[in-house]
Amino acid sequence: MAWIRHSHRVDPAACVPLAALLVVAMADVCLPDGGSLLDLLIAVPVLAGLRPSSARFVTATGAATLATVGVIGAPMAGDDAVSFTAVIGGVLGTTAMMAVATRRRERSDHAQADLREIADAMRRAVLRPAPNRTGGVRTRVRYLADAAEAGLGGDLYAVMETTYGVRVIVGDVRGKGLGVVEQSADVLGAFRELAHNEPTLTGMALRLDGFLARRDGAEDFVTALLIQIPPGGGAAELVNCGHPPPLLLSLDGCSTFVDALPPAPPLGLLALAGEPCPSGPLPLPSGGGHLLLYTDGVTESRDAAGRFYPLAERAAALVRPDPDDLLDALQTDLQAHAGGHLQDDAVLLVLALDPVPPPRPSGDPPRPRSAHRRTGDWTHEPADGR
Repeated sequence: MAWIRHSHRVDPAACVPLAALLVVAMADVCLPDGGSLLDLLIAVPVLAGLRPSSARFVTATGAATLATVGVIGAPMAGDDAVSFTAVIGGVLGTTAMMAVATRRRERSDHAQADLREIADAMRRAVLRPAPNRTGGVRTRVRYLADAAEAGLGGDLYAVMETTYGVRVIVGDVRGKGLGVVEQSADVLGAFRELAHNEPTLTGMALRLDGFLARRDGAEDFVTALLIQIPPGGGAAELVNCGHPPPLLLSLDGCSTFVDALPPAPPLGLLALAGEPCPSGPLPLPSGGGHLLLYTDGVTESRDAAGRFYPLAERAAALVRPDPDDLLDALQTDLQAHAGGHLQDDAVLLVLALDPVPPPRPSGDPPRPRSAHRRTGDWTHEPADGR
């Protein structure tokens, strides 16, 4: 049957209308002469249409019901033709009604599936894959879509290597839908251009704010984190424009929110503060660790009791040396907390920080470089950079 061919497993609910058909038929046979329960068979096609089934399954159930009425109700056809005809008409009517309703639901489901595919394609076009390694930083990211059908959120991220070091943005555009996707793409395009040309993070924030303020929507704003990790292990820098603070994770299970900066408005609303977003130092563990960036879809995710997700506590308990393992564990834990469905889009981005080597005494000889493989006139480094 169609509902079996298009399913990876048989849904037990599909047996409900067939079981009801058998129960009514057996009860009718067991009744003494003069009694009949065939009128109840009119509801069997309705049971077939209540579950997520195909129109073919509803039609097949209606046909089986009609056959049962014809076999069991044959004596009724001669004794009470009106009642028999009414039962036949009722089964035909409910079958046709539920088949049409199920067919419309199938079309709606297909349309929603197409919308989800379009939404995923738009996200992939806007949010380019983060590089696995940029400078001395390994990058891993997870984009978690919300439970809404084909919902389009404005969460954004980008990681770039520039002459100023590794520059990162994580942000969240206000609202949902196609408008915020367009705005997210514009912000990311502006960031990618400014990352190579603007020498300071504060200058980047000001220029992004001016870019948003000149857009048609006067109420548009974006919460954002801007991070710069200079080459050579220098002091990292952070600018926070109304975004949740990053979480610093050490490999020994300690977690610390980097929230020492004074609060600042989101990008697009800096004019309200009358001064630019302040920048501040971003402490990085010398022994290696992770910097976890995220959007409010993570921390504002609620469980059945309405409690927010305790990110710092859970991330410290689930910390792993490998950033992929950490994100896999966090994603599973977050979805379990939310009952399997997030209420909003969410981004989890991990910057895995390699340990900073101790300074080498000036008298020590330089460390030998990795052996090169020579092919013709070209010298190749190993593919993984080690």
